[in-house]
Amino acid sequence: MIKDYYQLIKSYPRFLAFSALHMFFSSPGQSFSFALFGPAFSTAFDLGAGGFGLLYSTATLISASLLPVFGPILDRVNLRFYSMVVGALMAASMLIASFATSIPILFIGILFLRFSGQGLMTQIGGVSATRFFGAERGKALAVIGLGLSLGIATFPLTLENFISTFGWEKTLVFLALFVLFLFLPCSILLLKKTDTFQLPPSSVNSIAPKEKDSWTGKEVLKVSFFYFAVPIALLIPFFSTGLIIHIGSIAAYKGWTMKWMASCFIISAISGRVGSFFMGPLVDRFTAKRLFPFVLIPYAIAMTVAALYTHPFAAPVWFFLAGASFGCMTVTMSSLWAEVFGIESLGSISSLVGSAGVFASAFSPFLFGWLLDHTLTVDQLFACGGILTVLASLIGLMAPLPRKHSRKIKSS
Repeated sequence: MIKDYYQLIKSYPRFLAFSALHMFFSSPGQSFSFALFGPAFSTAFDLGAGGFGLLYSTATLISASLLPVFGPILDRVNLRFYSMVVGALMAASMLIASFATSIPILFIGILFLRFSGQGLMTQIGGVSATRFFGAERGKALAVIGLGLSLGIATFPLTLENFISTFGWEKTLVFLALFVLFLFLPCSILLLKKTDTFQLPPSSVNSIAPKEKDSWTGKEVLKVSFFYFAVPIALLIPFFSTGLIIHIGSIAAYKGWTMKWMASCFIISAISGRVGSFFMGPLVDRFTAKRLFPFVLIPYAIAMTVAALYTHPFAAPVWFFLAGASFGCMTVTMSSLWAEVFGIESLGSISSLVGSAGVFASAFSPFLFGWLLDHTLTVDQLFACGGILTVLASLIGLMAPLPRKHSRKIKSS
């Protein structure tokens, strides 16, 4: 397994680095970064926790609605150009937020930072690798995931230090300069104009086998397989986001300290990479079509452990299994869409799934908060998570593969 990864990295270092770079630079737009800015925004604009939560959720929902509109552009333009535009948008959004003197201007900055970072940056990283590395895409997705893991490991602590030292406004300016003077040059230098990796799918000559059938985003929405399979891609973003937002309530109910909970995030980041590196070769060998119904099994066990036990060591077990399942899921589901629907419209399809995931992660914090306040205990909420995980897996097992498609990819 290690030899296979070594050969892949040795053969395509620039392409893998390009995709991983975008996963890393999605970090300023991810929730774990906004969690550091949240208190500062709330204080500066007199929002309070609830006000900032409403602002953030609204921006997230609008971002999700924009993804299916602008995401398919990735299927028609060169990666270098698309990357430059997204990087410039991210830098501009951070500068807008840094100079905000009113809530509407702050909202615009947050909206486009979410859209360009958590939305488009991760799309570029995932889609570029998925559509190029055909028989090797499982391992390639595992490798580029290191970019996001590095972001999770470095951004929170770095942002906390910068915000406490320089303030949130200057920190956002530093981040914008970081994107302009590091991300953009690296993105341009990693790809050459002659690289087929950067070309749209209709003209690319990749190491991916030429799929005989390819589907558009609209056509995908008409087949039942998509609706049977997509709950597996959405369950962890939906449930884990809701749980993490209410981690304080969970810790208090279980008798766990917040320091102990914070340390568990490191375990989750490590197990996520272990899961993806383990799953990559399996996907390449057995195909994602065979494996995707089983990737949530560790998550079901994680929810069961968290529901049944209050011992402090139940927390790292929960985080370890949840992280491993997330790593397996991301590699498998990204490969699945390419295997079943082809690569010609992968940007459009990934936008649909990504948009649904963002909607789910924006809705669950409010729902879980209401349930914990009025209906369920923490243990009962975990039990519900286990039940829903099993149901999603069973639905995936029953997913009927779509029939062969008559629309053909244009010959290059």
